[in-house]
Amino acid sequence: MKAKINQLTIVSESNYALGRFYEGIFHLRPTETKSPTEDVSIGDGHIGLSIKPRLSGHPAQLDSFGIEVDDIELALARIRESYPKTMFQEGSGNGSRATVSAHDPDGNVFILSQADMKARDEGGRQKPVRFIDHIALRVLHPKEVAEFYAKVFDLAPLDKPSQQKNYYLSDGHATLVIIPWTLSDFEGTGISARGMDHIGFKVESIAALKSDIDRVAAKNYRFQPNASIVGKGKEGAVRLAMFRRTCPLGCHHMADSDGLLLDVSE
Repeated sequence: MKAKINQLTIVSESNYALGRFYEGIFHLRPTETKSPTEDVSIGDGHIGLSIKPRLSGHPAQLDSFGIEVDDIELALARIRESYPKTMFQEGSGNGSRATVSAHDPDGNVFILSQADMKARDEGGRQKPVRFIDHIALRVLHPKEVAEFYAKVFDLAPLDKPSQQKNYYLSDGHATLVIIPWTLSDFEGTGISARGMDHIGFKVESIAALKSDIDRVAAKNYRFQPNASIVGKGKEGAVRLAMFRRTCPLGCHHMADSDGLLLDVSE
């Protein structure tokens, strides 16, 4: 089966401002033109980022991700056969293609869609200089969750960095990082719930990224990264150390203007 991570969804208190943050700093571009009161749809040409306004009863967070496959019926059959406790919700999402919401063994929600394989051909597409490189989940049962995505979607396991308990699965472009969730990791800092943890970006130069951060922040302070939770103060230092320890893919750690953690590599 051909499968790829094709979408990330963020729920935000200020979805329009957050969209401008990712446009200005990571050069993501609009994929749909909508008003500021609707979902913001941007992307890097490979993975779309949908930023939804927060509604009553919905927390602001990194919410879910999408997987695009060449045979949605085969994917659903694999899930039903090997993971009969999985629940589905058909007809979710936007657009003309049918989508299905489902969850992995740890309860992380993903949106499954079927690709138009001709439209999906990326052989001649130039890779952008800044793009989404990985997404990370913190889960109670990392081995079972990794087996789910490998078995259902044929995502390829990657070699682990030494001394790491994570699992790394690739669709050929982006990596799904599965990190064990343990209470002891949060000693000295606030405890974060299980689920989606952070987004990883790859950029052409950390120096160029920092220059863009300064430029964007100088024009509008609301678009600057949130520095209050990454390395600032005693608790921030502990969280930064945990971030570096539990996901070694990036070399620069920051947060977006909403406080969502970002892991950046060159």
